[in-house]
Amino acid sequence: MIQKLSVFFPAFNEEANIEKTVRDALSTLKKLKLEDFELIVINDGSKDSTVEIVSRLVDEDKRIRLVNHEKNKGYGQALKTGFKEAKYEWVAFADSDGQFDFGEITKLLDKTDQSDFILGYRLKRMDSFVRIAGTYFWNLLAKFLLSLPARDYSCGFKLIKKSSFEKVLPLEAGEKVTQIEMLVKAKRAGALFSEVGVHHYPRKFGVQTGANFSVVIKSYLDLTKLWWKLLNKKQFLIISGILALAALLRFYKLSEYMTFLGDEGRDALMIKRILTTLDIPLLGPPTSIGNMYLGPLYYYMMAIPMTFFWLNPVAAAGMVASLGVATVWLIYYLAKEKFGFLAGITAAFLYSISPITIIYSRSSWNPNPAPFFALLCFVGLFKLNQTGNFLWMVLIGASLAFAVQMHYLALILVPVVWILWAHEVFYRRSKKQNIENLKKGTLWAAIIFLFLMSPLLVFDLKHDFMNYKSVSTFFTNRETTVNLNPLNTLMRVVPIYNHNLVGRYLTQDLPFLTPLVSILIIVPLALALWKRIKLGQVDWLYWALGIWLIVAVLGLALYKQTIYDHYLGFLNPVPFLLLGSLVGIIVCLKGRLKMIIGWGYGILILALVVVNLQNSPLNHSPNNQLKRTQDIAKFVIGEAGGKPFNFALIAKNNYDAAYQFYLDFYGYKPKQVPFEITDQLFVVCEDYVCLPVGHPKQEISHFGMSKIENQTEFSGVKVFKLIANPSGKPAKI
Repeated sequence: MIQKLSVFFPAFNEEANIEKTVRDALSTLKKLKLEDFELIVINDGSKDSTVEIVSRLVDEDKRIRLVNHEKNKGYGQALKTGFKEAKYEWVAFADSDGQFDFGEITKLLDKTDQSDFILGYRLKRMDSFVRIAGTYFWNLLAKFLLSLPARDYSCGFKLIKKSSFEKVLPLEAGEKVTQIEMLVKAKRAGALFSEVGVHHYPRKFGVQTGANFSVVIKSYLDLTKLWWKLLNKKQFLIISGILALAALLRFYKLSEYMTFLGDEGRDALMIKRILTTLDIPLLGPPTSIGNMYLGPLYYYMMAIPMTFFWLNPVAAAGMVASLGVATVWLIYYLAKEKFGFLAGITAAFLYSISPITIIYSRSSWNPNPAPFFALLCFVGLFKLNQTGNFLWMVLIGASLAFAVQMHYLALILVPVVWILWAHEVFYRRSKKQNIENLKKGTLWAAIIFLFLMSPLLVFDLKHDFMNYKSVSTFFTNRETTVNLNPLNTLMRVVPIYNHNLVGRYLTQDLPFLTPLVSILIIVPLALALWKRIKLGQVDWLYWALGIWLIVAVLGLALYKQTIYDHYLGFLNPVPFLLLGSLVGIIVCLKGRLKMIIGWGYGILILALVVVNLQNSPLNHSPNNQLKRTQDIAKFVIGEAGGKPFNFALIAKNNYDAAYQFYLDFYGYKPKQVPFEITDQLFVVCEDYVCLPVGHPKQEISHFGMSKIENQTEFSGVKVFKLIANPSGKPAKI
C-alpha cells in the first residue's frame, strides 16, 4: 500500500455538489492510514459559489487546497493543472459532481504494485441515453484510430503514478482529447495498465457540460488531429500500400475475372426474389454434400450491395473483395498488436498476394467470406483476453454465426472458441477475479449466436427438421463422410497441414519450399511451449493460434472425402500469422546469430513473394464468364423473336442458373419443360463435344423430336436453336 497520496477534483459550477464530494473524500482518506495526503480542488473558472465553498473547507483543513483558473479552460487543462500541483508520486482524481463513490479508491490502490495507470470503468453508466450512445461511438472511434488502451477512457476516476504521467508530457491536443493523448502516449511508452470496475450514480444537482453540437464537432476534429499527430507516418504509408495492393489484386477487372457459373447464378436469382418479392428465405445455399443447407446470412449480405447496384452480380463480388481486403488488415492488426509492426506487415503482405486468397476474394460465393468472419471471431477472443471487456463476447458470438453459415466446416471453430473461453474462465478464477461480467458476456454471445442461427431452426420447425436430419446423417454415415479411426485420422493430419494448408496457400506446393515453411510455422509454437514448461510463461496469442491450428487440422482429418481449398477458409489466416511472428522472435536475437537467421528469413520471404506473384491469377487471361453469360442471354432473346422459348444447358461441371438469371433479368424467363413446351428450344453447350439432338437431358428429351435450325459460338461456348422435327429427319445447316 502506498504511503502518500495526492487527490484532486476538477470543478466547474459545482456549488451544489462540491462540499459533499470533498467531505466524503476527506473522510475516506483519513481512514486509509496514510502518512500524508493532500486534496486539491481545481476551480476551472466557475461563475457560481464554488470558490467560496471550497475556501471555507480549506480553512477547516489545511490538507485541502484550492487552485483557480481565472477563466474556464476545460477539463483537459484542469487535469494538467491537477498533476502539476500534486506533490506526491501517486495522484488520484475524480469528477466533482458526486457521481462516483470516492470510497472505492481502495479498489484502485490495490493495483499500485502492478500498474502505473489504474483506470476506473463504470460498471453501469447512469447518464442519459444520448450521452451514453455518443460516448460509446466516440470510444469506438478512438480505439480504432489510436488503439486506445481503455474500455472507458472518459471515466473520471483514475489513479496514476506522477512520474509515469510526466513521461507523456507535453499534452498538446484539444482539451476534449487530453485523456486520450495521455493514455495512448503512456501505452506507447510501455506503461502498465490496470482497469477496475467502479459504481456510477445519477447526477443529483447541476447540469453536465460538453454535449452541445459545436463542442461535439470540435471534439471529433481534435480527435482527428490527434490521430494524425501521433500517427507513425512511415508505418501508415507501408500498411496503406499493402492494403492498396490487396485491393488492386482483388478489384482489378473484377467483372472480367470473377466466376459466374451455376452457383453464382443461383444466388443471384435468390437475391432477385428477395428484392423484388420481399420473400425472405430461411435457408441459404445448399452444400455440396447431402441434402443440407446453410443459413441465409450470406443471402442477406449479398442483398445489400445488390440493392445499391440493382441486381448487379459484380456488386456482390465487390462485397467479397472488400471483405478480402479487410481480412488483410485484420491479419496486420493482430500480428502488429502482439508481435510488432514488422510481423504485421510480413503476414499481411504474404496474405495479400497469396493466389488462393486472391481467387476466393474475387467472386461472390458463400465460402469466400469465411476467413474474414473466422479471423474477426479470433480478434474478439484476443481483445477479450487483453482488455477483459466482455462486450467482445458479442462480437465473438456474431462472427462465429456468420462463419458457420458461410461453410459448415467452420463448426470446427466452436470447440476452438470453447477451449479459449474455458481458459479465460479458469485463468480469472485462479487469479480470484470476478467473472460475473464474463458470464453476462457469454450469455449475450449465446443469444446473438442463436438469434443469427434462428432462421435455420424456424425452417426445420416448419419442415419436420429436414435440415437437422440431413446434418445428422452426414455425421453418422461414417462410411462416406466422417472417419473416427484414430490411426487413419492421424495419417491425414500431415498431408492436410503440409499440402492443403501450407502448400496451397503459401508455397504453391513447391517441394523444396513447402516442408521448410511447414516446419518454420511450428517453430514459434514450439518456443512458446518451451517457455511455458521451463519458465511458466504463457503467451496467449501463441497458445490460441496453436489451439486453432491443431483443432482445425484434426477436425479436417476426420473428413474422409477430398479437401478442397475453400474448405480451409476458416483456418487460412493462421499460417500467415505464425510465419510473420518469426520476425518478432528474430529481432530479439543478438549478434551474429541475429544476422544469419535474419538474412535467411529475409531470403525465404523474398522467395515466397516471387513464387506467389508468379502464380498470381492475374497473370492469366480473364475468363469473361459474366460477359459471355450476358451476351448469350441477349442472343437467345434476340433469336427467340419475342416468342416463348425453352432453355437447356449441356455442361459437365455447371448448371443453368447463371443463364436463367440474366434471361429473367432481361424480362424473358424461359418456359419450364415439361410443363410448357414451346416451338423453340435453345441449348447452350459448354462441353467440347456436344450433340444436342437426342441428348438425354430432361429439358431436351421432353421437348420431343427436334432438329437444329441454327447454331453460333461465344468464346468456345456453342448455342443451338432447336425446333420441332416430328419426322425425325436431320436438318440441313
